[in-house]
Amino acid sequence: MAVKVLIPAILLFLSSRAPGQGLPKFMGREVTITEPALDADGFFPKGPASVCIEGPPQRQCYTAPKDFGRDPQVTLIQVEKDMPALLFSAASGGVSGFGINFALLRPGKGNNLENLFLSDLSVSNQSQHAFWTESAISNAPIFLTAEYSFGPDEGHYGEHRFVVSAYIRKPSSMIDGVYYWLEDQYLTIRKYDLDANADILASEKQEILARLARVKAETERQKRTPR
Repeated sequence: MAVKVLIPAILLFLSSRAPGQGLPKFMGREVTITEPALDADGFFPKGPASVCIEGPPQRQCYTAPKDFGRDPQVTLIQVEKDMPALLFSAASGGVSGFGINFALLRPGKGNNLENLFLSDLSVSNQSQHAFWTESAISNAPIFLTAEYSFGPDEGHYGEHRFVVSAYIRKPSSMIDGVYYWLEDQYLTIRKYDLDANADILASEKQEILARLARVKAETERQKRTPR
């Protein structure tokens, strides 16, 4: 979770975070992150950040969307028992309001890392995200985000209602591969204040899981019903 973050102008050149600097290994391979320089004021990156898994068999990389170059982070996620992935995030420019983009990466074809998030997964700095393991809902971890919704008579910071989105990994008859798809989304009834350390996803957990269970039940019912 990130709120009211001021990024000082400390990066004056293109920097690469070498293996061993707090980065996990991926299936025995080293992971490196490249972070672009910031502008003269220290608030906007001069390009996107990137992450690479070093060879052998070859170096494979992923570059964040344009303008997402600040504070790149990477975390190892176990998608299945023998299927790890890298959750890569990078922030855009700004002071009191900026975006954060997520990608869930696996080795792809050639020198590319494949993103298991097919749709754009960007949230603001007023957000939360998490992976939940709920075997009754999905065999793979569920990715969740809670993004603030600006309402009437509300300041930029303070109490807001939040849009909770749940993404589940599932196959599609239209494309090859198994990716994460938006499974459910709703606007919370209750307002939360991130500055007061509110844990939105934990507070909404019962509602989130109940909704996902209903979606799963309806999906299974439709599969059983002849067309």
